[in-house]
Amino acid sequence: MHIQNTEFINLDSTSFKELLIKNSPTLVLLPKLEILVNKEEPTLSDILKICSHDQELLNKLTRRSGFEGHSEDFAKDILFKKGLGFLKSLAIRTMNQEIFTLPLGLNGMTTALIKRRSVILARFLKHFSPDLDREPDDLYLAGLLYNFHYVTFEQLVNIGQFDGQSFEEVSSECLHSTVESFSAIGFDPYIVGILEDSEKQIFETKNPFEQALLKIANGTLAQAEKNNGLLGRKVKVDRTLLDATGYSEREILLLLKDLSKNYNGTAVPWRR
Repeated sequence: MHIQNTEFINLDSTSFKELLIKNSPTLVLLPKLEILVNKEEPTLSDILKICSHDQELLNKLTRRSGFEGHSEDFAKDILFKKGLGFLKSLAIRTMNQEIFTLPLGLNGMTTALIKRRSVILARFLKHFSPDLDREPDDLYLAGLLYNFHYVTFEQLVNIGQFDGQSFEEVSSECLHSTVESFSAIGFDPYIVGILEDSEKQIFETKNPFEQALLKIANGTLAQAEKNNGLLGRKVKVDRTLLDATGYSEREILLLLKDLSKNYNGTAVPWRR
């Protein structure tokens, strides 16, 4: 991407949030589901309220679950049989199909590449949930959205909000827009905080363990994309990051290799 002008055209957070929601209506469903999951006794009316406001979204959810029937029947199936955890998992899988579209394919990055890396990061971080006092879904989402500011970059380039800058030049602005938008949509502050701290030095972050894991994994996967998918070749893991995790380089790389190998399979037990 040729760089001639480094002017950054500001887009207010409300407008970018609306762009995100337009591209992925499931984004607004997840925070509402989180509130409902934490409610002591959710009712049929509660489920109908969040499922029936968007017919296209409801159709996506029911198709993905293999369900045939009206919204009330679907809500009853969730409330009395499958549970809200199933609906949340369904919403996350549906969101995965919506949010990673790259309209321009700059820097050799494609929709398939960014989605693959993001899903592997999500499964990778979720694997460490026994070591952390966090919900596995929170860890999954933190990993899934870790590179989302690159998606933000291409979306903003596509609508003319940048004038010739490279991603590296404006990554902080893209990250800021991403963090503000996810916060306004209602994502958990823990998830938003992981994204917000992603460009900081490791011991300046609120969650150094998670950040160290994500930085190691993200760098390793990015390097593999340049080596025709050969993960681990010529990877130099930062010793400071490794020490912050308490795991060995071999343990981390083996897990990443396993997750990469089984990206489209079912052999990994923590796969979403």
